[in-house]
Amino acid sequence: MARIFLALTPDKGLNDQIIELKKDLKNSVLSDADITWQRNNDHHITVNFVGSMEPEQIEEMYTGLSTVSFMSNLDISISSVAFFPNEDSQSLVALIKSTNQLQKNFERVDEVVTRIGFGSSLKKYRPHMTLGRFKVKKRPAYSFEEFDEINLSSKIKCLDVYESEFDGTKTNYSLLKTFEF
Repeated sequence: MARIFLALTPDKGLNDQIIELKKDLKNSVLSDADITWQRNNDHHITVNFVGSMEPEQIEEMYTGLSTVSFMSNLDISISSVAFFPNEDSQSLVALIKSTNQLQKNFERVDEVVTRIGFGSSLKKYRPHMTLGRFKVKKRPAYSFEEFDEINLSSKIKCLDVYESEFDGTKTNYSLLKTFEF
């Protein structure tokens, strides 16, 4: 069985800006933080973490996704840096401005996933991109005021299907399939 998730992957231009954002964080407010940073080529906005799937279920999902009418050139915009899902969390994220486009695409994907028995447990879609995770639960308080009005944006042109594997020390992502908008 494979652990599957569906995501929006930033293009090279936006990914480069995200890398610079992480460098700015490392060189300022988080210079003394003990963080495992997301690898630079693994940035993504999760649309749906499906979980463990059999190969037949993955194929059924592909068939369903191939019939979805996605909005072309989906606009995404990074608005700020925060902890996710709340202030006590270990995950450091770039928050993505929620739009009707993003919500509709989430709903369309969730419909396909639900149809094959993997309904979303999300009550509300909160788009974000993981930048890093604090290594210890008890971390100092940090303020990201200087990162409250970030204006990084791009157009996303596809939905990607990834397999996630944990090798004992880190999580590795493998791109399985891309659905162009």
